[in-house]
Amino acid sequence: MRFLRVIYKSNNPINKTNFSPDFFFEAEDVSFFFTYIRKNASTSFKKLFQLLYPGACSGDLPSIHCLIKHAQVKELTPEEIDKRFSTKLFVYRDPVDRVFSTYKNKVIQQDGAEDLLRRLEKVVGRDPALLTFDEFVQEYVVLLKTERWEEVDGHLYPQVWHLLPITYNKVIRMDNVYHEMCELLPAELCDRVFKEPTNSTTKGSVPLAWADPDCPAIYFRKKYARGKLLPSLSQLLTPATEARLREVYADDYRMIEEIEVEPDSFMLTESSQPAGLNFSIPAAVNGVAPECALGLDFSLLEKRSRG
Repeated sequence: MRFLRVIYKSNNPINKTNFSPDFFFEAEDVSFFFTYIRKNASTSFKKLFQLLYPGACSGDLPSIHCLIKHAQVKELTPEEIDKRFSTKLFVYRDPVDRVFSTYKNKVIQQDGAEDLLRRLEKVVGRDPALLTFDEFVQEYVVLLKTERWEEVDGHLYPQVWHLLPITYNKVIRMDNVYHEMCELLPAELCDRVFKEPTNSTTKGSVPLAWADPDCPAIYFRKKYARGKLLPSLSQLLTPATEARLREVYADDYRMIEEIEVEPDSFMLTESSQPAGLNFSIPAAVNGVAPECALGLDFSLLEKRSRG
């Protein structure tokens, strides 16, 4: 079991202005500052905006541009944001899972993927349908560690790149969004928005019985078109690709380690005790049991026979 820290202090030095907006949402005496990270329940928060501000944006879901127009927080320093907003939140998830979700959603399902597929084809020099998941990572995602990082689609940018250098006091793991948001929002509103994932890549799909890391996206596209069949991460992730992704997203994993605190870290160890203090029970002294040596003898007195 891992404990989640409520507060995370970001020290992100990257200028994220062009790809990661921040928003302010307000509803029924509840308000919060929200950093938008693509692939991290972002569609659910669009749905929340639509319900909070009906008519502000056209369509079933507002575009990111409409959110920026009506709810973006800008021209405030990190210090001003920390002081002005009592609740500051972001959603995070496992980086490898996030990359695989992008591959499924954009390369296999091709859901709103025109920009990503165009960028991808330009970089790799061939039809994205021919790419395996390994090739998607090794030829495209790895560019995030180079000077060509801007050629990679924003859905794949490390999560820490999106964060402001502020203190976030509502840090939510992706699989716990519903329960965490129910602590902020009225139950009925929370049920309508967060109870079911709005844009899950697996919603309505069927697990593929067999898949191999060497299978290209075109194979999975056909399976999905015929029967909503999708591969799982465990079927396509090779040890080499996992290791490479952990290198690319090392900062994200460090962030998660800071957020998800091991319970052992709360225990007072011998090395962390103040100098001169020793709470260990000594061994037997001169044949006397250790608890007696400390003046702690909890044994029951035997009944004395009456003479």
